[in-house]
Amino acid sequence: MKTINTVVQDVYNLMENREYTGDLNKVAKTIGEEVTEAVVNALTPREETNGLRMSGIGRCERAQWYGIKGYTSEPIKGEVFLTFLQGHIMEAVLLGLVELSGHTVEGKQGKHTVEGVNGAQDCIIDGELVDVKTASDWSFKNKFKDDGIKDDSFGYIKQLSGYGKTEGREKGYFLAFNKNKSTLKLCEQELEQDIDKHITQLKDKMDKDEPPMRVAKATTFGKDGRERLNMTCAFCGHKENCYGALREETKGNFTSYYVDNVGGNF
Repeated sequence: MKTINTVVQDVYNLMENREYTGDLNKVAKTIGEEVTEAVVNALTPREETNGLRMSGIGRCERAQWYGIKGYTSEPIKGEVFLTFLQGHIMEAVLLGLVELSGHTVEGKQGKHTVEGVNGAQDCIIDGELVDVKTASDWSFKNKFKDDGIKDDSFGYIKQLSGYGKTEGREKGYFLAFNKNKSTLKLCEQELEQDIDKHITQLKDKMDKDEPPMRVAKATTFGKDGRERLNMTCAFCGHKENCYGALREETKGNFTSYYVDNVGGNF
């Protein structure tokens, strides 16, 4: 019997055997429509929004504060937008394959509101709340585990917990896609039952005139005594608002940011 726990192998079997359930043309058409929508959205002028969103409630509170207060963020680079688009396209394709492999896929982009904060889930597979994530090979191996996410710097758990709160769910799932090797992994995630309290506290922090504290271990000191931003902070669009002057050094494809302890914002 097919259940949420067999979804990965069932998709693999579908691709190997080409034996599907349901109307192939209808599902393929839906995938095409969703890909079209993703491309159109990616190339449509974006409206700036400064409010809290479910997708961000687990991220750095200080960065969220800067955004809500109207501080200018670094512009997002084209390759990052391509990554976003890739994720939306793969989500459409994967959910179509899940359906063709014999599973029920419902509730796409179902809306949720918790303490005035809105968000939209990815879907419900076989009655279970599921969020589809594309990941690099490193993240796939190190962050996405069978029993949930480890080192959740992007706040995926709180996001999924927000969706689950409105329906009283105790668990959800991440369906992770390794974009380097085209492999899948299903991760069962225990949801935070007090996510509503977190949102209430977060809203209070956003109302204050001073930003929240920086994330723990935001910087590390090297053997040379220099203070460097961690990976999460290095990719943050508000790092200069947060730290003031930064020294930038690039080696190969990786850029490090060092805190200027003379001109930094402390």
